[in-house]
Amino acid sequence: MTKRQFGTIRKLPSDRWQVRYRTESGRRVTAAETFRTRGDASRWLAKAEAEQGRGWIDPRAGEVLLADYARRWIDGCANLAPRTREIYEHQLRSHVLPRIAEGVRPLGEQRLDRLTPELVRAWYAALVRTHGRSVAAKAYVRLRQVLGQAVDDERIARNPCRIDGGGIEHHPEQRTVTIAQLDGLTDAVDGRYRALVLCVGLGGIREGELFALRLSDVDLQHGLIRVRRKRLRLASGQVIEGQPKSRAGVRDVVLPVQAVDELREHLERNNFRTRVWLLATAMLGLHGLKFHELRHYAGTLPPRPGRRPRATARPLEHTRCDDLPALLGRAGQAHRRALGGNGGSRAVPGPRSHRRALPGSWGTGGARRPIVGAATGPRTARKAL
Repeated sequence: MTKRQFGTIRKLPSDRWQVRYRTESGRRVTAAETFRTRGDASRWLAKAEAEQGRGWIDPRAGEVLLADYARRWIDGCANLAPRTREIYEHQLRSHVLPRIAEGVRPLGEQRLDRLTPELVRAWYAALVRTHGRSVAAKAYVRLRQVLGQAVDDERIARNPCRIDGGGIEHHPEQRTVTIAQLDGLTDAVDGRYRALVLCVGLGGIREGELFALRLSDVDLQHGLIRVRRKRLRLASGQVIEGQPKSRAGVRDVVLPVQAVDELREHLERNNFRTRVWLLATAMLGLHGLKFHELRHYAGTLPPRPGRRPRATARPLEHTRCDDLPALLGRAGQAHRRALGGNGGSRAVPGPRSHRRALPGSWGTGGARRPIVGAATGPRTARKAL
């Protein structure tokens, strides 16, 4: 065994050479690999000594696979928006970690300390050939970001992503329309979407920002739309709301007169309460009836045979059924008044749209039994069934 000022080199029974050295804290480190010649071992040890002088990196810290480290990296990105996280995961899963082309080693199967600039260049060139320069640029930025974190975590000494301009995307020229084409598109869509087209074309509001608007965000008197949030659908199908794309995205947008007029007509056409519900309740003399109160009738329907009252509470999203007797009692009084005081012995049929055969114990032989009124409470209703 040959002693040196920094570390030691010794020859093993296999005729290969092993390197050992101590860190500044005194911990002994053995190189993860052995060397064919003593010169190779000496050069490796000299490199380790130089790295320790610049700021020591434990060689074993880089032995983790890129795929494993990338998963830990994205799990640690706590401030990512859900859609951004979804995009990052897709880029890593589809373009960074797997095999891109024959003859190019998959990066995800490589250890961090085995990733070299040469390997990264081969991967990048294959990705440009197979997926295009824009996809390659996005994936390169993501790989550089992951490995930059590995440098900060002292797992590797330098980032092997060193391609000049590798992360620069070359977008095609953005397409625009003329005012005549915008008018044509507005006329071509269904009437309920005209305001949407004009708010995008004349106001520059993003689609997701329009989908997230509340009525309180629209000020027709001053021709303003207050953009405060956005709505988007994830690849999983989940619809979420969040802050606009940037701080500048929280803004008040002044609309031209054409867009304001169309938006006013849109709100008048699509106001369910004013155009539909109030007219229907007035026609039947049910002035002041709230749309939400229709739920109370659903709560008076008897549960299926053998089911407890909690089965009635569950469709109404009630966690407790203590208030059901009061609810059923009020509904029963309303039914008796509607029947002219006939003690609830009559069955109250449901709406025409509900007179269909329902599966399970609600009907026998495919015949639809009428909905039973809850005039005397759930016990009488069960007997009627």
